[in-house]
Amino acid sequence: MTPMATPGGPIEPEDLQPIESGEAITPEAAATDPEELLEQFRIAISDSDEDWQLALIQTMALWPLSSETVDGRDFVYLLAGEAFDWRTLAERILGAPDISIPEEEREELLLDWTLPADLKEEEFRRLIGFAKSAGFLNYFYGVTVEQAILLAVEEEARKQRYARGFAPDDVSGDLAYEILYGATRDELITEFAGETGNRVRRPSRGPERAAGNLGNVDHFTYWLFQRRFKNADPARIASDTRKGLELLERMRLAQAKKNSQQTVARPFIDLGDLHTYRAPPRYARPVRPRPVRT
Repeated sequence: MTPMATPGGPIEPEDLQPIESGEAITPEAAATDPEELLEQFRIAISDSDEDWQLALIQTMALWPLSSETVDGRDFVYLLAGEAFDWRTLAERILGAPDISIPEEEREELLLDWTLPADLKEEEFRRLIGFAKSAGFLNYFYGVTVEQAILLAVEEEARKQRYARGFAPDDVSGDLAYEILYGATRDELITEFAGETGNRVRRPSRGPERAAGNLGNVDHFTYWLFQRRFKNADPARIASDTRKGLELLERMRLAQAKKNSQQTVARPFIDLGDLHTYRAPPRYARPVRPRPVRT
């Protein structure tokens, strides 16, 4: 695989500076034209021997902007100048004109738990470069884990209310914000808007994000993460982080188990042509042994 040309030499940690929205992610990257990168990506994926996901990683590694507006839509790749959202950048690149990647493969990449090309985290971080690697970790702990912590606390609050005889309701979600951040969600949204000038367009959906439709929720979540770190006790922070990581691991294992379950071959009728097909994982019916009467 032929690597794309880099715009400059290696970047040293001391050269990195805080980034404002719309600025280049690194000084060296400022000389890189996004349109040139997109053209290189088009050429790379036109080669049948080229792994388009690896070519995508190379393009992301060289992408110069922390945010941009394309066709009226705002794309923010670096939340608060610190947290690198690689999926939003991947969505921007794959959504450019004349990018011949099948829609099914795009969705699988953007919505799946795994990294591109099934890379391990260490290898992915190495390929995207020092600056984005640090931002990748910031996003993981500041958004993905933070949302998982919120879900875990909400689950605990719901169980406690149920144990006390209360009927299931949506109050547990609001309680989770008060437990974690000492304020209601509405109060936090108002505080967030006052500090950042941004509004939260829709409620958080937890760690399973749907690419392209979360508005400023990720930014809000990262802001909550920063706020909690400023105000919480270190021991409490460690405990909550462990709680979020454990929930993510349970969710990952559950998804892996679901994907590996056996499926039942079901009949599919297509106007006279009768054959069978194997259902995809999301519609699969697990095979359950039936009891045998004796």
